[in-house]
Amino acid sequence: MLLRYILVVFVYFACVLSPLFPWFPSAHQSTAYINTYTAVFFVTVIIIGLLLLPERRMERSMRASWGESIAWAICGIFILYVLQIAAVLINNLILGQPLSSEHTAGIVKMAKTAPLFIFAVSVIGPILEEIVFRKILFGSLKKVIGFIFSAVISSLVFAAGHFDFSHLLIYFVIGFFLCYAYHKTGRIWVTMFMHAAMNTIVVLLTMNVQLTNTTGWIHWLL
Repeated sequence: MLLRYILVVFVYFACVLSPLFPWFPSAHQSTAYINTYTAVFFVTVIIIGLLLLPERRMERSMRASWGESIAWAICGIFILYVLQIAAVLINNLILGQPLSSEHTAGIVKMAKTAPLFIFAVSVIGPILEEIVFRKILFGSLKKVIGFIFSAVISSLVFAAGHFDFSHLLIYFVIGFFLCYAYHKTGRIWVTMFMHAAMNTIVVLLTMNVQLTNTTGWIHWLL
């Protein structure tokens, strides 16, 4: 299992860092750049899916019922937004950080250029992040150091991995709640659903709504 997880993490970071590779199109946010990045996401999720295929045959104990898991998946989306509003208030009013996120703005700009990238960032991205940060990092650490410390470490790494350092608190809150949801349900698809739904809503709203001070709050949700 350890070797398989190491390979998964390696493949994930190869995906994230792929724009730095010599073969990647150099023109940032060009059509070729975005299409290549989209293809990398698709290939990555296929490879990781194959690597994790043996997980289906492993023991599945300590999991919430399907009804409870579905309730978590749906209600968790709304809980995420409430927590994020609280986090952005602290981040903006107390810490003095901006509401908008260049990270999210860049993603939305690429999505407008290549619509298939919307699926990559809204669905495939969250699936990969949940596997790496919740299932592997948090899940492995929890067996050794317990819930609190493993959730804190996982959430800090998750936040730092977005390279949006003025919004670390917000990403940390997102990551911590997703750790808690995974801890309570034992089903990684629950947090995948929450994360993917959140990203999809953000991208679609940002692409189709003329942002005001209120809608601007969605900028940092990715």
